[in-house]
Amino acid sequence: MSAQLSPVIDRTHYSVLVVDDNPANRYATVRSLRAGGFNIMEATAGAEALELVDYVSAVVLDVHLPDLLGFEVCRLLRARKGTATLPVVYVSAQYVTQSDQEHGMATGADAYMVAPVDPQALLATLDHLIAERGGPRH
Repeated sequence: MSAQLSPVIDRTHYSVLVVDDNPANRYATVRSLRAGGFNIMEATAGAEALELVDYVSAVVLDVHLPDLLGFEVCRLLRARKGTATLPVVYVSAQYVTQSDQEHGMATGADAYMVAPVDPQALLATLDHLIAERGGPRH
C-alpha cells in the first residue's frame, strides 16, 4: 500500500504562469505542466509576469530575467494584496548555490528547484501548494 505524496487536484481547473526568458527552458517547463493537465500562461520577463499574475493559480519563476531578477518579482508579488499568497516556485539553472536558494526563500517563495527539474517533482510541488492555498480556479 503506497501513501499518496501530494493532494489530488483537478489540474484542468488551474492555470500556472511560467516565467522564463530562455525559450528552450520555458518550452520544456510548459510542455511538462501542460502534459500534466495544467492550463498555462507564459511570460519572458518580470514586468510581463506582474501583468499576468492576477489570472493564475501559481507561478513557476526563473530567477535570471532580462528586466528584473525573479527575487524582485517575488517580493513585488508578496507586497500586493491580490498575490500575497500566490504559490511561487523558483526554477533556476544559474542561481543554484545554497545561498541563492536561501535568499530566494527569504523573498517569499514557496519552493526553490534547481534546473533541470524533474517534471513529476514540479507537478507534485504545484499540486501541494495549490491544494494548500485553495488557489483560484481558472
